[in-house]
Amino acid sequence: MTRSDTPFGPVSGPDMADWCALLNDDNQIHLTREAAEAAGFGPHRVNPGPANLAYLMSAFMADDPDREITAVDARFVGNVLEDDHLVARTDGDEATLLRDGDPVVTATFTFGEPE
Repeated sequence: MTRSDTPFGPVSGPDMADWCALLNDDNQIHLTREAAEAAGFGPHRVNPGPANLAYLMSAFMADDPDREITAVDARFVGNVLEDDHLVARTDGDEATLLRDGDPVVTATFTFGEPE
């Protein structure tokens, strides 16, 4: 598989709230701008980490919907904030989620054989 870039965004506050409900995550930095600002993130809510990883998984699935992801080794190196525009860059079995050109998540994926 060759390198591809998949854009995402803007990241929305309501989507963050949906992720929090799915994850049973009540961390207020994901839910209110006031909590995010008080925690030093500025006036924008912080996207939950699993949602950031989902962008990378979605990019792989868009490239080849028949590939089955069997394992992920991810490293979270930054934050995604409300209203950010992102790029999920995939290259072989490696992927990077970029925010303003800087990585926020890097991951190596393992794929099974399609059935």
